[in-house]
Amino acid sequence: MILKNWVAASFAILGLALVNTSQAADPTAETILKGLQNPSCVSFSEAGELTVCDSRGSVMVLPLGELPDQTPIDYVRKFDTEFWKSDDTGKKWYGVGPLSAVWIGKTLVVTDAGKLDGEETLLMFTAPGEASSGVATNSVGPTTDDEADKGEGNLTGLSVSEDGKQVFVCGQGYDGKSWVLVADPATKKLEPLLSADDNGIETNSPMQTVVGPDNTLYVLYSGKGGEADGLIVQWDLETKKPVAQWKLADLINPMGMAHIEGNKFAVVENNWALTSVNDGRVVTVELGDDGEVDVTESGITLKGPVSCAFGPDNRLYVTQLGENFDAADGSVVAIKGLK
Repeated sequence: MILKNWVAASFAILGLALVNTSQAADPTAETILKGLQNPSCVSFSEAGELTVCDSRGSVMVLPLGELPDQTPIDYVRKFDTEFWKSDDTGKKWYGVGPLSAVWIGKTLVVTDAGKLDGEETLLMFTAPGEASSGVATNSVGPTTDDEADKGEGNLTGLSVSEDGKQVFVCGQGYDGKSWVLVADPATKKLEPLLSADDNGIETNSPMQTVVGPDNTLYVLYSGKGGEADGLIVQWDLETKKPVAQWKLADLINPMGMAHIEGNKFAVVENNWALTSVNDGRVVTVELGDDGEVDVTESGITLKGPVSCAFGPDNRLYVTQLGENFDAADGSVVAIKGLK
């Protein structure tokens, strides 16, 4: 199940470092994979295998211990795909396939995000194969009476509770009702869990969940495209109410978040635009009392960074879209010095 030649030929293991020259101790970045198309989630298995979602309908796995000679494995392929946008001429663009993947032991959980809103599920795999071999949860239909509400879609931002009994996922369905959902891996039941709108939170587009302490969940909200109105909310999973909120006033459309220690996180700013890929930043944020946020620049600028996760080597791995949508311009970079 090695990638087809036309895909494999576009991958390379590079030694390219992107260095911020402002000071010698600043973080540095190395390109690990290139040739991806609209890459989204990056995560790691318990064995340290780099796992990446590609919009051509596949989830790829790369054992980091084998670098630089290992070829990525097309671990699960043939996911449904769709185009997220279309212009006035009817041309469709920004292809979407599986948007997020996370491991529970040897089980890989993937969002089947290339389907229509209201039809998407989480798929679970215990071995390599095709999307059709996955065991699915239910889908989540409309939660309001609005005709525009078709149900939950573009599922992304997976995380797993410490005991492995809950999987959290962000819904990108109807903008008038924002949801974070939860799935039970044992029963395969997927249901709405946390509603920003029900709690007076106007910032939309939940993008990433991170399990927190004391039965809480951190959720990163990206906000409106092109605007610096991102938000991190810490939710109490018992009461389903927000514990604290932090506005990310200086970041335009943050999409990825990874825990460093305490209340410190790495965050990637996508700087979303509908027609082109913009430069985005990688920063660290310290979440303080009373909504205070201390943002520290890393000096690393990437082309449309989307998702991030710390690897077993303590480097931050980040997917970036590259110069163009729907082209094999995407890549994964590893950043040293943030943790």
